[in-house]
Amino acid sequence: MGKMITRVRKRDGRIVEFDQDRITNAILKAAQAVGGHDKEEAKRMADRVVTILEYQFSKEEVPTVEEIQDLVEKVLIKAGHAKTAKAYILYRQQHAKLRATKATYIDVVNTISSYLGKN
Repeated sequence: MGKMITRVRKRDGRIVEFDQDRITNAILKAAQAVGGHDKEEAKRMADRVVTILEYQFSKEEVPTVEEIQDLVEKVLIKAGHAKTAKAYILYRQQHAKLRATKATYIDVVNTISSYLGKN
């Protein structure tokens, strides 16, 4: 067996343990959103993603969540799972919006707190 991806960089910069099951589950959820239910196929797609990651990144390098998600999209499309890829892309967009909304909310709360703290 070749080199193994063991860590991933989260959006906030933290480095956490890599868990291939997270990729499998994300692919399966996207497939389920469009009427699919083949867990084995989701696992095969995740295996492909990991194989490509191991080819693209040295053992010392740490891929980001974004890089992994981009790769999931490409693998799904190349394998002919366009509907699943579309659902996966929409899911990513929704989560990006949620993160932006949450960040705005936290900024507002912090601004109000500092304003109240001054008075």
